[in-house]
Amino acid sequence: MMNFKKYSPLLLRVGISMVFLWFGFSQIKNPSNWTGMMPEYIQSAISLPPNTLIYINGAFEIMFAVLLLIGFFTRTASLLLTLHLFHIVTIVGYGAVGARDFALALATFSIFLRGRDEFCLDELLAEKRNKKKKG
Repeated sequence: MMNFKKYSPLLLRVGISMVFLWFGFSQIKNPSNWTGMMPEYIQSAISLPPNTLIYINGAFEIMFAVLLLIGFFTRTASLLLTLHLFHIVTIVGYGAVGARDFALALATFSIFLRGRDEFCLDELLAEKRNKKKKG
């Protein structure tokens, strides 16, 4: 089983990315299903229609989920997604959804703490830079 240990960061990164991609595309596809979850203070602070704010949120989640999926700007993407999820936890509050989102936020934060893994585009680019410096 030790041969499979190296795949755990990859599986975590891909799994978390899939969660964000699902929610992001769901928001883009049906923004009206999500407007009820938007806090009033956001709607009053930003003078855009609720559906537009949902589109922006969905695009944010898709963009950073793709970066996380391919492992490009891995730490930045995972930190922003972590903060985003912790904010969502404060919105949904205590309960089943909040507990789930809190656990997802911690999993996403663990990606930030570890940084790039050997399957990340970041790692491939770093290896290429190191070879260029040496050669």
